[in-house]
Amino acid sequence: MRKKTAFLGIFVLSVLALAGAASPAFAQDPARKILYSLEPGETIMKAESMMALTAEGTDLTLVTTKGAGDQGPFFVFRDGARKGPFADLKDAMAAAYAGGKMSSENKRDCAAYTPDPVPDDTQPNITEEESGMTLQFKGVSLGPHFLILLNSLTPDGARAYITAMDNDKSWLECSDGRKVSFGGTPGDLKVSPDGKNAAVLVTGSYSMNAMNDLGKLPPDKMAAAFKEMDKKYLYTIDGKKFGPFDSFDSSSFWFPKMTNDLYFRVGDQVFRNGAPMMKAESLDPCNFYPSVDGKSYAMFDYSNITFSDGEKYPSPLDVRAYQEKGKTVFKWIALENNKDLVAYQRTM
Repeated sequence: MRKKTAFLGIFVLSVLALAGAASPAFAQDPARKILYSLEPGETIMKAESMMALTAEGTDLTLVTTKGAGDQGPFFVFRDGARKGPFADLKDAMAAAYAGGKMSSENKRDCAAYTPDPVPDDTQPNITEEESGMTLQFKGVSLGPHFLILLNSLTPDGARAYITAMDNDKSWLECSDGRKVSFGGTPGDLKVSPDGKNAAVLVTGSYSMNAMNDLGKLPPDKMAAAFKEMDKKYLYTIDGKKFGPFDSFDSSSFWFPKMTNDLYFRVGDQVFRNGAPMMKAESLDPCNFYPSVDGKSYAMFDYSNITFSDGEKYPSPLDVRAYQEKGKTVFKWIALENNKDLVAYQRTM
């Protein structure tokens, strides 16, 4: 996995009140490191503070106050040293970010994969003629089809994917020659980090011709047909089909950043490549970090970060996961006892 520094503005301090004291077992954990301890009456200014969590370590820049709201005195913690007091917030900010500037990426990392934007000069060419719509990509033609709905290029520029519809069927196609057909209307298209796997969310199972003929059905069969039109399915570029699902949307399926496996969730059941993996009453793909082999994971909410072996820790402000020597390393930061900002590291 590419080691990428992602900056986190400490905007999630609403969870801090829920972050309780570490248990004695956690306090003895050798992977636990206190980064900073707040003094009595000192609070972190969330909009002005940042941290960078990487595989190599943690860079922390805090702006704190002992006053109410934006009232001072202010303090700065940077490069392992605390400075202040500063009477003016501008002076504190200048000390905090001397020689640099705040990142605009003040948000948590998301464990679900989202492709980086593709440069404009690499966009494929779509033509429309009497025979239909065709996408041209590196000498390969995808189509013609009555309608090309979506197209997606892999970030490395190696492959193009499309979803399309004809009167008698719909399509998911790749420029490497793979294609699958199905009934229904294609929706959201998602591609794996390596660009070799893709899945499309499909509504219903009727072709355009079949939908045009629904008015000819008797009332009892028409009711069943309309019910079928609300069903959801997943189709992969390798020809796998999952469903039907009664309640399923774009957030219900994803590819994690660290793996090219397709994950989806139906009710409280989480599936990996179609096989049941685990159950969770609630799960946000952004907060779910599976290992590459799918045998372990970490997931968190506003109460805890929970590991697949049952261990729980106070809810994190941020999490990173990466591969090292064949194992998955989880790193996270949490505020404990409303006082100690702590970094954890755990290998599974």
